[in-house]
Amino acid sequence: MIESIWIRNFGPLKDIKIDNIKPFSVFIGESGSGKSSIMKVIALCRWLYKMHNIRSYLKHSEISKSLFRYRMDTYIRNCGFEKYIKNDTEIIYSTKSKLGHKYEIKLTKNKSSLNIIINSDVRAEDICFNKVSFISETRNVIPLWADKGASFTGGYLGFYFHEVFGDFDLATESIKDLEMNFLDVKFAVKKSGTQKKYSITSRGNETFEIDLKNSSSGTQNSVPVLLIPKYFSKYFSFEEAFNRSVLSYLSNTDRLTSFKPIKNLGEIEKKIFIHIEEPELSLYPDAQCQLLNDLLSTCFSDNKNSIELILSTHSPYIINHLNLLIKLRDKNKDINGASIQYENLAVYHVTEGKLESLIAQNERLVNTNLLSETINSTYDQYNALG
Repeated sequence: MIESIWIRNFGPLKDIKIDNIKPFSVFIGESGSGKSSIMKVIALCRWLYKMHNIRSYLKHSEISKSLFRYRMDTYIRNCGFEKYIKNDTEIIYSTKSKLGHKYEIKLTKNKSSLNIIINSDVRAEDICFNKVSFISETRNVIPLWADKGASFTGGYLGFYFHEVFGDFDLATESIKDLEMNFLDVKFAVKKSGTQKKYSITSRGNETFEIDLKNSSSGTQNSVPVLLIPKYFSKYFSFEEAFNRSVLSYLSNTDRLTSFKPIKNLGEIEKKIFIHIEEPELSLYPDAQCQLLNDLLSTCFSDNKNSIELILSTHSPYIINHLNLLIKLRDKNKDINGASIQYENLAVYHVTEGKLESLIAQNERLVNTNLLSETINSTYDQYNALG
């Protein structure tokens, strides 16, 4: 499946167009430039397309009454996009199946929200089943929420926090320990009844064990960035997710007997989409690069499920490190399983509401000259002082 996205006049984004969203995409830019907005729009469109596939699957399976209704007001409010919509806002997300069939989801201004237009049902032979995960920058609240959440009756910290916390909680059902070599520590999960205790233990000569909530900010931010992709990469079951979202509903509404599946789930194309805001938060530059190594190894090397990954970042160290990982793949080498296939990578600079590709035209590398401007400017000012 080939995806494309076109975003016009939406918040800080003036005219953003990506003809082919690569399996690994990175957005870098100033604060407020719209990096996270692009990711959130893509994630929303991917989720809408997932729901549309499920509706089409049920329709082909003789379940005529729609299981899902699109409530754009709710989706826009969840994403925090109310103030981003303008009179000429337009978002077009399209896919092209392996068989060459095109499907389009179009979002346009309708009063104070967005109107959704879908060009056609998904053909039976093109049906896919996807999982969308968004790891937000608010993940650093997870340790405190996990420890105190039970006492925050009715507490709500925003859609994206509760989404990432849900994925974190799900991941800790399957993963009981996580090596974090770049910080020389290990994350551990201990369960007593329905309660979970999250701790950080040392891997070096100095022995210690502390609660996750008392660990460094870099550790607290990094655990979800590694834990959630590891879960989706190795432990996530599409069958269980499908049963939860579809079959249980049909059973509860007494429509399971009329359900005549057009395809077995094993025959349906499946993919996991992971979106991560600023994976480098609170990490020293060397640790940022090592975290990226672990993340890419998990998603693209040591994986059972097919994954596509999008990152937003402020870090020039991460962007520079991509070139090393490209060169490693070209030389048939890796760092602990991490390398990058050049053809599967896209890197964009988000500036003035538009995108600038940082992929070099004539070389197999990312053009990092732009990221040196601040250093060069500081050096010039230093020299000017005499």
